[in-house]
Amino acid sequence: MHKSQKKVLFTATVDSHILAFHLPFLKWFKEQGYEVHVATNGDEEIPYCDKKIKISFERSPFKLNNIKAIFQLKKVLLKEKYDIIHTHTPMGSVVTRLAAKKARKQGTRVIYTAHGFHFYKGAPLLNWCLFYPVEKYLSKYTDTLILINKEDYNLATKKFKKCKDIEYVPGVGIDEKKFDVKMTKEDKHKLRKEIGLKDTDFVMIYPAELNKNKNQIMLIDAMEQLIDKYPDIHLLLPGKDSYNGYYQKIVEEKDLDKNIHFLGFRKDIPRLLKISDLSVATSKREGLPVNILEAMYIGLPIIATNCRGQRDLVDNDENGFLVDFSLQDLVNKIIEVYDNQEVRDRMKKNSQKKIRVYTLNNILKSMINIYNKKKKILHLLASNKFSGAENVVCQIIKMFTNSEYEMYYCSPDGDIRKYLKKENINFVPLKKLSLCEIRKVIKKIKPDIIHAHDNKATTYASLLKRDYKLISHIHGNNKIMNSINLKTIIFNICSKKVNRFIWVSDSSLNGYIYSENVKKRSSTLYNVINTKDLIKKSTEYQCEEQYDMIYLGRLAYPKNPERLINIIKLIISKNPNIKVAIVGDGEDKEKVESLIYKYKIQNNIKMYGYVQNPYPILLKSKILVMTSIYEGTPMCALEAQALGKPIIATPVDGLKDIIKNDVNGYLTDDNEKFANKILHSLNKKEYKKLSSNTVKEFTIRNNVNVYANKIKQIYEEK
Repeated sequence: MHKSQKKVLFTATVDSHILAFHLPFLKWFKEQGYEVHVATNGDEEIPYCDKKIKISFERSPFKLNNIKAIFQLKKVLLKEKYDIIHTHTPMGSVVTRLAAKKARKQGTRVIYTAHGFHFYKGAPLLNWCLFYPVEKYLSKYTDTLILINKEDYNLATKKFKKCKDIEYVPGVGIDEKKFDVKMTKEDKHKLRKEIGLKDTDFVMIYPAELNKNKNQIMLIDAMEQLIDKYPDIHLLLPGKDSYNGYYQKIVEEKDLDKNIHFLGFRKDIPRLLKISDLSVATSKREGLPVNILEAMYIGLPIIATNCRGQRDLVDNDENGFLVDFSLQDLVNKIIEVYDNQEVRDRMKKNSQKKIRVYTLNNILKSMINIYNKKKKILHLLASNKFSGAENVVCQIIKMFTNSEYEMYYCSPDGDIRKYLKKENINFVPLKKLSLCEIRKVIKKIKPDIIHAHDNKATTYASLLKRDYKLISHIHGNNKIMNSINLKTIIFNICSKKVNRFIWVSDSSLNGYIYSENVKKRSSTLYNVINTKDLIKKSTEYQCEEQYDMIYLGRLAYPKNPERLINIIKLIISKNPNIKVAIVGDGEDKEKVESLIYKYKIQNNIKMYGYVQNPYPILLKSKILVMTSIYEGTPMCALEAQALGKPIIATPVDGLKDIIKNDVNGYLTDDNEKFANKILHSLNKKEYKKLSSNTVKEFTIRNNVNVYANKIKQIYEEK
């Protein structure tokens, strides 16, 4: 099956955010064969980007351009049909998630990395009133929410219950190659001299944008207290000035410009860190500050304010000091580091040990796991027994073992449990099939897709539907579906929420009373058999008896077991040596047994009841007989054909698709003819012909790979 190239979109308010933090992830997507797009409000060229899209994002939530941006981006998303959208920055993510509502319903996965919520412990009340409700509301339109610090992660897991997946990933990663900068003593001397520093000076550094939140004023005030006693202490402040020269004016007024150096935006931060003795950070709030991560990698001791994000990285008195927003405390800790080489050495060692978790390689591994996260598919059934439809479900699950899907079998608890355990299939048992029970499972599993395998399961899944894709798999040609009644009316109403219908035959679809309403969302997939698996099961034990014919299925009205017994009676009257195996259980079992004894044919028939593995019995039988009133594409018929067994059956939809008269079996609706065809088929020469043709016809039709590809296509379609 041809598959179009996958697409990923990264969004952020500005280019600089993508350039600073996300190029390694763009590169990884390119290496995986994705078409990579970036949407920002900027014109810079982005490496590893196949298509750059300009969107009118604004940083301020009060700018009307953001409304324009929603419509711009919505148009792009509907056209491009991305597999993954990874959004960043506060307003970039708000706009993206609002624009992506429809795209998500079509299969696009939306990932949002929150680089630090504006609401946090100790944040102004206005922040909580303004930003918290927005993030909580948008969390339900987020498939995966990534938090980079533990405070935000703990808050999100408690408050954002409607988000499908919440992950903790500590930052964007430190690129070790970038910071493995070799500098000789001469190199350090030269760089210090360029800035106006002596080799003996004690240098503090705070690489950060100059703004109110970064709180550089606290350091300026500290320097005012320090330089009289410690004139060799210097402070480097590299970073873009977003405060209109405010800090520079204060430094000039306080006559501190000889010891405080504003370096502007710099691309050589690793080199500046290498000539520094102490990293300082006085932020009021952070996500997970890169400046501290970089200092840790270099091995600098750190003094940081005790705020969210910074306390994730600084272990007090281990790799640095955490200070409350106390000027005197800050000054005292600077002096302690200044005076004590032993403290500096200990903190260097601990920082370089702690930083391993935050390296780009480790973060990239975590992000790859998120990007490659398996889709969760919940197979929902009303029955708790093992029969035809249940067999199909198990086969589908086994087709996708070790694939990109994580599959669960969900039904009322019962006989099915033993089979699923044996087949090593994840079973999610229900006390009963009810809205309440299914809701609990959905809440726990958080499936991406619910694959419902009967009318009742489809109805319940549609009533609960929110974020998941709903597939309805109709396994039979149920007569209830072919007429107007309360069940079909309810099913028709609920079917509007079904994304895709799968029918096991065209007759099943065409027989549905409201088929015209669903044809555009329908696919016909004839059931298939895993032949290798079947052959293996057919030899698990030895069946001692040899049977001329076998009935395999439920003893219930749709299978017409009463007619079966009447036909067997006719056959025995013509050939008293006929041996018959009846394998199955059901509500008509007692009626069947009563007829057998009434007709005095019990010596010719062995009633096996329900058998978990009936295939060794099928293998030792010559012909499969089926007297069904209606069928889809019965699994027992396919299993018989896979083992080379001709089938004599009633000419009902589903069987007519797989049985050709006088080729691989016979179809007849007359009991006398039915009996005669069985006896005729048991003739050695005739049986050999039918059996050979059965294998040939089955081999042509039964293509498991094609079936699996079609199922996958349905799972992936948007």
